[in-house]
Amino acid sequence: MKLILKYIIACLAAPLLLTSCYEEPDLFEELLVSDGKVAQIAVVWLGDAKVYNAAGVLQTTTTVDSLSTVNVNIEYTSEVAVKEFKVYSAPTATGTQTLLATVPAGVQKYDAELRNYVMKVPVTAPKGKNETVTIFAEVIAENAFASSQKTATLKTKP
Repeated sequence: MKLILKYIIACLAAPLLLTSCYEEPDLFEELLVSDGKVAQIAVVWLGDAKVYNAAGVLQTTTTVDSLSTVNVNIEYTSEVAVKEFKVYSAPTATGTQTLLATVPAGVQKYDAELRNYVMKVPVTAPKGKNETVTIFAEVIAENAFASSQKTATLKTKP
């Protein structure tokens, strides 16, 4: 009986010792690696004043005269220094983007009410009537990381 008990304990102890050395792989380790912080764009809107619909939703579509100058307003927050702002246009949301403007940081203003920085980048509306373009904006940090692009729609009057 004593021999059987020792044999059972020995059989159970071996797997316990082997499994105590096993380290479970961390499935999220590669996903959580951070190369640095990026600026976060809250919203992009066009014009000189924000326009809200009846439900209180900010309208990101603006209609202007052909070839007129329109401000692209980029509201963003950042924990790292910002290097520049880039504004692109494309005929559709998935179309090929064309760079419209690159503006170095330094002229953005902090809005205490919004608790965001606001950058105004003037762009020219497309030539022609009933033209529609999608405006993309991004913020490039000093560490060369770009924010996610946010969009607004610019239309010319018929």
